[in-house]
Amino acid sequence: MTSTLAALLSAGLTLALGGPVTEVSIRPAPSATTEIVIAVDGEVEFREFTMEGPSRLVVDLFGARHNLPGDNFANVNRGGVTSVRTSQYSDDIVRVVLELETLSAYEVVSEPGRIRVVMENPRGEFEPWSSGAGATSAPVVETAPAERVAPLPPPATTMAVRTPPQQEARRISVTFNETPVREVLFTFSDFSGRSIVAGSSVTGNISAQVDAPWPDALDVILSTNGFVATELPNGIIRVDDVTQISDRVEVEPLSTEAYRVNYATAEDLVASVEGLLTPERGAARASTSTNSLVVTDIAAVHREVARLIQTLDVRTPQVQIKAKIVFVNRTELNDLGIVYDLKDSGGNQLNQVSPGAADLDGDGTIELPDEVVQQGQNTVALGGNSVAALGNATNRVPSPTLTLLSSLLIGRHTLVSFIEALESVNLSDVQAEPSVTVRDNRPARIQVGERTPLRVLDASSQSGAGGAGGAAGAGGAQQGGATIPQATVTIEETGIILEATPHVTDDDHILLELNAERSAPQLANSDVGYIFNTQNAQSEVLVRDGETVVIGGLTVTEREEVRSGIPFLMNLPMVGGLFRTTRETTIQRDLIILVTPTIVRDN
Repeated sequence: MTSTLAALLSAGLTLALGGPVTEVSIRPAPSATTEIVIAVDGEVEFREFTMEGPSRLVVDLFGARHNLPGDNFANVNRGGVTSVRTSQYSDDIVRVVLELETLSAYEVVSEPGRIRVVMENPRGEFEPWSSGAGATSAPVVETAPAERVAPLPPPATTMAVRTPPQQEARRISVTFNETPVREVLFTFSDFSGRSIVAGSSVTGNISAQVDAPWPDALDVILSTNGFVATELPNGIIRVDDVTQISDRVEVEPLSTEAYRVNYATAEDLVASVEGLLTPERGAARASTSTNSLVVTDIAAVHREVARLIQTLDVRTPQVQIKAKIVFVNRTELNDLGIVYDLKDSGGNQLNQVSPGAADLDGDGTIELPDEVVQQGQNTVALGGNSVAALGNATNRVPSPTLTLLSSLLIGRHTLVSFIEALESVNLSDVQAEPSVTVRDNRPARIQVGERTPLRVLDASSQSGAGGAGGAAGAGGAQQGGATIPQATVTIEETGIILEATPHVTDDDHILLELNAERSAPQLANSDVGYIFNTQNAQSEVLVRDGETVVIGGLTVTEREEVRSGIPFLMNLPMVGGLFRTTRETTIQRDLIILVTPTIVRDN
């Protein structure tokens, strides 16, 4: 009778608990994935969520009972799953916990007679595993990579959970009416499967009605009532009163950690980290020899510093900047002049343009070459009437390419005429193509040219007698009662200079801050020494990757015309050109600056 009743009770209990979970198996699947199959007899519902510290995927089966050969299966080490734990979580819930190497994207599918989990496989090929042999089979040891860099510790945060990418936390819909805060925390712990620990100062009642993802709902409820939830590195959520957190910061012990910086420089990160430090307690400095950041502060600040460094210390792209500077200088010169020289063989002669001849012995006959008057020697006759004249003698064409000489004899007067003409074109084409490669957001500078020394004399130096009033002036030296001016030398950089700072945007555009210059020294006509011909363009442009843009274009045209000649005659219509010298000069300068930035990509 008793055995029959026990059998009926056992059968009734089995019926109440629902379908049994008979097996958990792990096997490789196509497309580098791992498939975990939970075999169950009958229809069940499920929910899944993830946990950290360590990484875990939890699957709860509603309306099921535990019928596996064991609870814990350690050292599974298959396809990213390190171990499997199972339990009868409640009267009608079987909990299967998959401990993972890392959290990754996954999918849970309910199929007849099983619950199937498909997730990424970080390990490659592996042998299938089943819970039927899991308790007795030897563990499979996989070869570890040659080197694995330990990640920085996860930061403390007021969010109570971190979910895998593209997976939103489960929504909770609940109403609290003057419910003690600890009961509220127990409700969230039971719903989420997370460990939530309340501090001693967490007291009071809460009234709220929420319908949102449970991390958001928990954060809003706690912050509204003056509490803060902090997720510890081991995955436990700690709830404290805000005032207690401030008091704990004042007495929490300090520790010093060194954070290695890979891509940035430690000096650049000091200013960013200082904003996270505890006032009057924390400190941060840069170690230039190892490019590390040394921080002294409490543990919570260290977690925030680690998170910030991971965000800022990232590899930035490099940009190759090619510039082309084209400078064209074109000079056209046209000169035309007529010079007149009227000589009197028996009287006055102005022999500045050409030599002359005169009757020097007074015998009435000019004998050549004995009576030749050299060029530059004037002859003045005092004994009678005589006329001599020069026209345009001092405004001759320099280095003419065409010279015509004509002479006209009228009695004892000779009219000598010089026609001089010059036309020249001078073309100068200077092209420079500087190129420089620089990291994103870093300035770059390249110069191809020379450093020109400039000698400067101290103009305040004065000469004077020695003694009380003979002190040397500023910058001068006293020597023999006189002050000798002192000279200083300054260096001026000239040539092709390119300065650029690139900023790469998210859509592969490049924001360029540019300064391009072409300069050259030239001796000045006065005693100043040098003048510097400079062409410069400074701009900020947004350019597509590999696109060429003109950042500067300048055309300067200078035209000069000089007319000089015999007064009144040079202005006569039609024939005025016969009595004047005309010089026309045209100078045209063209400057074009082109820039092509290109993002340097890995092969």
